Parts: sequence; C-alpha cells; structure tokens
Amino acid sequence: MRLRQFMAAALAATMGGAPIVAQQGTPTVTLSGVAKKEAKKPYSDYTTRARDVQSGVIAGTTTNADPDANFTITGLPPANYVVELLNKNGKVVCTEGPFNMTQQFVKNDIDISCNKVPAAWWLLGVAAAAGITAGVVVAASSPSQ
Repeated sequence: MRLRQFMAAALAATMGGAPIVAQQGTPTVTLSGVAKKEAKKPYSDYTTRARDVQSGVIAGTTTNADPDANFTITGLPPANYVVELLNKNGKVVCTEGPFNMTQQFVKNDIDISCNKVPAAWWLLGVAAAAGITAGVVVAASSPSQ
C-alpha cells in the first residue's frame, strides 16, 4: 500500500512539475501600441487581438479601455502575428503586421493605421495565389484521358 502511495505521489510530482519548468523556460511575447487613428471615442468599444499568421488562431485579446487608445496584449507564445482592431460589433476595422515575434519578444510601437493595404488582405492574396498554383500543378501533372 505504501509503495502505491509513494508511486502516485512521485508521478504527481513529476507530472505537476513539468509544466512549471516549461512555462518558466519559454519566453512570452508582448505586443503593444496605439489604435487612435482608426478607433473613435469611446475607445472601450474597440477590441485589439493578436492572430497567429501561420495557424490563424487568435492568441490574445484585449479591450481598449485606455483613454488614449493604447493597448497591450501579453503572454503570447513566440510566433508571427497580425494585430487586428475590432469594433463593438466584432468586425475587423484594421490590421497591422505581420510581426515576427520569434526572436524579439516585445514590440511596443505598433500604430494601427489603415492608410495602407491591411496585412490580412496580403495574407489572403498569398493564400489564394498558392491555392491557384497548387491547382494548376495538379491539373498539369494528372494523366490525360
């Protein structure tokens, strides 16, 4: 009986301690900046989120409660991110990026401004071009009947 309790305790300690070590050893990313050019008062009606470019997953979100439209998203895993500004209806108003946050872990000068083509449109165009190219290659390599 004691051996079983000892083994359970040892297993729990091993399994419980592993994530803590991993969390302490893995750096996290912080993205911050301002959304004043695109957001209108009250800024708290807007949300800023970070989307992982490769997976498309939303990695972090914050409400722009700051009176000067500043935002900060912390605790993100290292990746390439696009920062999206959303209105109170959840519609994307503007995007900035992509930002390569795999070597640098803090970016605090993001200025969300839609005076240029949004990064999401570029990513969508690249994905569409890749799909068209893949379709052409598959069609060209398939045997004719």
